[in-house]
Amino acid sequence: MGDSIACICGYRGPSVPADGGPVCPICRTAAAREEKRLQIPCPNGHLLPVPESLLGQRVVCPRCNEFFQLTAESSLEHRREADRRRQEREAVQARRWLTGAIVAAVLVAAVLATLIVLSLMRS
Repeated sequence: MGDSIACICGYRGPSVPADGGPVCPICRTAAAREEKRLQIPCPNGHLLPVPESLLGQRVVCPRCNEFFQLTAESSLEHRREADRRRQEREAVQARRWLTGAIVAAVLVAAVLATLIVLSLMRS
C-alpha cells in the first residue's frame, strides 16, 4: 500500500501505486495526498481536526457555534512539542545543577580534608 490519500469519491486511506502516481483503490482515479490535520480546540474545548491549509482563518465550531481563529500555536501537536522542548530544557538544567552540586561537595570535602591534615601536622 502507498501514501495516505483523500479521494474525490470520499475514500480516505492508503493509495495503490500506479505508473502515473498514487491512485484511489476504489475508483482508480489519481488522488492527491491527504493534507496533514492538526487537532485544534475551540474556546470551549471541543477538538476539531483541521487541515493545515485552513490555518489563519476565522471559523465557527460546529458543536458550540463559537467563532475563533485557527492558529498552529493553539493545536495540541504544537502544545505537545512545546512541552517536550520545555521538559528537555528542564532536564538539561537539572543535570547542570546536579553537576554543580557534586563539584561543590567535592571541593568542600577537599577543603575539610586539607584542614584536618594541616591541624594534625601542627600538633
